[in-house]
Amino acid sequence: MIARRAYLTVRTASLLAAAVSIVLWGSAAVRALRPDDLAFLLGALAVTLALGWLRAPAAHFERSRRPTPESDRVGLLVPLIVAVLAHEGWFWAACCALVAQLVRPQGLRRHPFPERLLTATLRFPALAAAAIVAGPLQRAAAVTPSMAALAVFAAIAATYVLAVDLLWLDPLIALRQTRSLLRIWRRHLADGATVLTILVETCWAYGVAHVAAAEGAFLGVALMLPLVLIGALLHRLARANARVHRLALSRQAVDAMLHATDPQPQLRSLLESIDPRIVRESLEIAAFGRGGTDRWSRLMRFGAPVPGDLERLGGRALLEVQVTGEDVVIEREEHGSVHAYAANDADGGLRGAMVVFRTPEDAPLVASRDYERAAAEIGPLLGEYGAIAATRTLASIDTLTGLPNRRGVARALDEAMTHVRSGGRYAVLLLDVDHFKSINDLLGHQSGDRALAQIGRIIAQNVRGVDAAGRFGGEEFLVLLRDASRERALQVAERLRGAIEAGGLAYADGKPVTVSVGVAYARSADGIGDVVERADRALYRAKNTGRNRVVESPLVAV
Repeated sequence: MIARRAYLTVRTASLLAAAVSIVLWGSAAVRALRPDDLAFLLGALAVTLALGWLRAPAAHFERSRRPTPESDRVGLLVPLIVAVLAHEGWFWAACCALVAQLVRPQGLRRHPFPERLLTATLRFPALAAAAIVAGPLQRAAAVTPSMAALAVFAAIAATYVLAVDLLWLDPLIALRQTRSLLRIWRRHLADGATVLTILVETCWAYGVAHVAAAEGAFLGVALMLPLVLIGALLHRLARANARVHRLALSRQAVDAMLHATDPQPQLRSLLESIDPRIVRESLEIAAFGRGGTDRWSRLMRFGAPVPGDLERLGGRALLEVQVTGEDVVIEREEHGSVHAYAANDADGGLRGAMVVFRTPEDAPLVASRDYERAAAEIGPLLGEYGAIAATRTLASIDTLTGLPNRRGVARALDEAMTHVRSGGRYAVLLLDVDHFKSINDLLGHQSGDRALAQIGRIIAQNVRGVDAAGRFGGEEFLVLLRDASRERALQVAERLRGAIEAGGLAYADGKPVTVSVGVAYARSADGIGDVVERADRALYRAKNTGRNRVVESPLVAV
């Protein structure tokens, strides 16, 4: 709180200093202008407006279209400000910097003018201090061009820019963000690319200032015009880079969801690349139509918890998105408001929605158009996830029994062993249909298929949701019991054996179809095949001792 107040005090003092400076030196600076100076300043002002509107990320290629403070201060304005400083003095350099900050950059949220003015005048004291170096810079630019003159000019200008960066802007950021100043300094001093950028830009400023002094204002302005072209190219490159980055994040999020891990970090980064403030809202990402149903399912939440009244309002907003087909639906009540933004795939199909919850006290942090853009980004991601997940589900399901096939069972076994190694328990049941060959031989393969399908249904009805069951191959079934004690494992095995015997299936001689069951227990030292092998040996003993029984592996996990 103290740091925040200190920052606000500095902003207010900077505004007063700027106002006093304009009153004291403004009229004298205007009277001192010659026609050549006026032409140079008008050209510099035009370039300043263009660069301020572009606000191109020149210090480093960013993944977001929204430049960070670091790229904002070591950007394409540096050569222009230094050139104006060397040719016209600190007052006009400060005015150009002030104008650049007051321009409303494209794509950024529209801050009120008083807020932008307060932020812009923060640079005024540092530029007023530039009066110390304005004379040496002007003399270095006025002499005959040489490497020595260039070196002197670049050294003075680069030292000044770095001093402003480290001794003025960094402390302000530390106050505003309540961060450690030493950490900010260490990061900036270790950034060799920024230092190199400053040196290149000060060399450019030397060329502009010398040509303007020796050849006239118009040639000096002409040397500044490429800055606008470079700014436009960097802006387009930043947009392309942001798009590539978001595609990479989308791929990572899909991969995380398909591997049953948390995709929230990737989706969070995806949203932050559009606007970092998005994830500070009370925000929900919902998917539509997962599993082939016309239902909504919540994927993840960001921000503060949502009151129950707004939760119900959010459900109504999602229903409106589904029924009306609108891209944006807004629901309001006395408890607050809900904004639902439809997330469509590349073909226009509804794949989900981004829902923003606001209580009456919450102020909007992000413009509606940015939420629409974020929803448009995640729509294809949700569509891709749904398509791939459906394909993988089909590839992992046994069509005859409806249970996971051997591939799905292998994946469940892998997850089970991970659980065991982290301290959990698993019991493994291996079931085999007794005399199954006789069913195929005497009753036909269709009867064998019906028997397998019925046994699959019986198994599915007799295991919990946290357990896993699947067709292991042929007439064998495998059941994984999560955190099951020895007693429960044997109880479930016996229940399955009895349910299948009483399930209405019969051999050709009329006797009921039965199964033999082998039971084993996973240990943390086991590989995936070890526990299955023990269950298989127990099943073999059950077959050899009369069938239609449960046999336990002698090796019991503790």
